[in-house]
Amino acid sequence: MSEAVTPGDGHTRSRPARAGRVRRLFGGRPNELCRPVDRTRRRWNVVLVLSFLSALLCGVVVTTAVWDSESRTARETARHLHQIEATTVGSAERAVSNRSGGISRVVAPAIWEYPAAHQHSDTISVPFGTPADRAVAIWVDDAGREAQAPSPEAHRALTAAAAGAGAFVLLALASGAVIRLRLHLAETRSLAQWEHEWEVVEPRWSGRPRRERGTGHD
Repeated sequence: MSEAVTPGDGHTRSRPARAGRVRRLFGGRPNELCRPVDRTRRRWNVVLVLSFLSALLCGVVVTTAVWDSESRTARETARHLHQIEATTVGSAERAVSNRSGGISRVVAPAIWEYPAAHQHSDTISVPFGTPADRAVAIWVDDAGREAQAPSPEAHRALTAAAAGAGAFVLLALASGAVIRLRLHLAETRSLAQWEHEWEVVEPRWSGRPRRERGTGHD
């Protein structure tokens, strides 16, 4: 006569199995062949994985925070920037810009109006070979002074990604160094304990009289 199996029996048996795997993972299940250093190493390996995941999560959080901050700054800056057309009044020539850290750029004298009926004149960046009396698009601030164009979205994304990657690498390296040091100390103690135990067991195993510490050769 076959035995009846209730629907919940499979789930009931699987729970202790999963609990046993968790105990083995953290070294909670007794095992005569498992040394204390093995359990310590297993625990710290788990901590290493959790630290890696935590560092990854922190990297994502930093990336999101920097992206939001950069986006707010870009929106606020864009409110005070206006794209207009300036008219060159001379031919383009190469010049060195002090504001750009000594980088050579092509400029030409130009005039424009912003706000209405407020005329400005200055040298502006233009494509190489731009002739006189040519309309060139530029960005100006609320007072009509030439200004840098709003930062592109790709630049903001790169800045946020770099900040997040930096946070992840810093946290991962710091936690890895701490865990590596902890494992090294555990291994050192284990080797010292093994050497001490071997000094006790070796004379019985080999039949050689045990020599006390500090005793010299005859």
